Amino acid sequence: MKKLILATLAVVALTTQFASASQKKKVMIIGMDGVRSDALQAASTPNIDELIATGFYTYDSWHLGYTVSGPSWSAMFTGVWHQKNGVTDNSYAGSNFGQYPYYPHRAKEVKPNLYAVQIVDWAPMSTQVTNEGFDQKIVRTENDVTAVANAAITQLQNANLDAITVYFAKVDNMGHGSGFSPSNPIYMAAIHEVDSAIGRVMAALHARPNYANEDWLVLICTDHGGVGTSHGGNSDNERHIWWIGSGNNVSRKQLVALQDPGSYLMPANPVNPVLLAKTPVQSDIAVTAIHHLLSDDLDSAGFAQKRQQWDLDGKSWLDSLRTTSDPVDTSHPPTAIGKTNLPSMDIKVYPNPSSGWTSLWFDGGKGNKEVSCQVYDVTGKLVLQAGPSAMVSQYRMNVDLSPLPAGQYFVRIYADDKIATKPVILHHQ
Repeated sequence: MKKLILATLAVVALTTQFASASQKKKVMIIGMDGVRSDALQAASTPNIDELIATGFYTYDSWHLGYTVSGPSWSAMFTGVWHQKNGVTDNSYAGSNFGQYPYYPHRAKEVKPNLYAVQIVDWAPMSTQVTNEGFDQKIVRTENDVTAVANAAITQLQNANLDAITVYFAKVDNMGHGSGFSPSNPIYMAAIHEVDSAIGRVMAALHARPNYANEDWLVLICTDHGGVGTSHGGNSDNERHIWWIGSGNNVSRKQLVALQDPGSYLMPANPVNPVLLAKTPVQSDIAVTAIHHLLSDDLDSAGFAQKRQQWDLDGKSWLDSLRTTSDPVDTSHPPTAIGKTNLPSMDIKVYPNPSSGWTSLWFDGGKGNKEVSCQVYDVTGKLVLQAGPSAMVSQYRMNVDLSPLPAGQYFVRIYADDKIATKPVILHHQ
C-alpha cells in the first residue's frame, strides 16, 4: 500500500510539473504606494490576505535606497538600484533607462512578441519613463482607485496580454494628507479601498477564458513607508516594507523576521550581502518577473547568463517561488482542533509574526461585551487560553503569547455567537 501511495504521489507531482511547464507564462505586478509593513498587517485586506495565504511572502522586506516614489519604482521595474538607473528623486532627472530599461523591454529581447501594459494614476511613472517596453501606457486620474481597477479589468480581457503593471497612488497621498500610521483611520481606509480594487482585478484575472492554460505570477510590493506625513529618510518606518509573490504554481511560504540587510544611503548601516541574499527586496521584483516570463526559453543557467549580461542588481526568487507538487496548506488549522456550528467571522492577527503580545481584531456583533481566545499548536493541542474578558476596545482583544516556545500556532477567538481561527507565527527577540 505504501508503494502504491508513493507512486500515486509521484504521478501527481509529475502531472503538476507538466501542467506548469505547458502553461504560458504571464506576469502581473501590482504596486501600492506608501504602505508601511505594520499598516498592511493591521489593515482590513481580505483580498491581499488571500494572495498571501496562497503565496510566498514576507512582512520584513527592506528598502535599500531613496525612500521616495521615483527611485523606488524605478528599482522595482528595472531590477537595478539608483546607482545604475540614475533616478534619485521624483523628477526622474538623470535617468539611465537606455542602459537599464524596464522589465518588459528586457523580456522582449528574448520574446519580442510579448504584449505588455502599464496602468498608473501617478503620471510621472508614465511621462518621465522611456525605453520601458510597454505596448500601452494608460494614465488615470490620481487617487481614482476604481478607474485604475477598471482599466486593468479591461486589459485582462485581452487574450494576448502577457505582462501587466497596475499601480495605485491613493494610500501614499492619504499618508501625506493625514499621516502614515496604522492608527490613522483615513490611511487605513485607503489601504482597504485598494484591497477591494485588487479583489476585482484578481476576479477578472481568474475569469480569463484561457486562464487554465496560463501560469500567472502575481507580484505585489510597495515603494516605501512613511513617518508623520512624509517619507524620504532612513527610519525603520520608511524602510520596513513587504513583498508578495502569488499564483497557482507558487509555494506557500512565509519568510519570517528577516534582518535589515542595510542601505546604500546609510554609511553606518551598509548593505550586508549575506543578509541581502536572504531578503526579497524591490529590485528582485523585475528580475523575478523576467525570469518567469522567459522560463520556457531559458533554463536557470541561461537566465543567469542573461542576468549577468544585463548587469542586474536584483535576484530571481522564481526557484523559491515555484512548487512542483501540491503545497501543504498551513493557513488552515489541524483537524484536531475540531469544527463548530458557530458562524464564522473575519479576524486579523497583528502583529504577525509576533514576539509576544498580539492583538486580535475582529468583526463580531456590536453587542460584544466579552471575548475569549484559545491557542493551539500545529498538532491541534490546546496550549493557551485567554478570557473570557472585556475587550481592550471594541472589536479587539490582546493576548500574550510570550510564554510559548517559538513556532507556528493557531488562535481561535469566540465573540458572542461567532468564531474565527487564524495562524500566527511566534518568534522571540
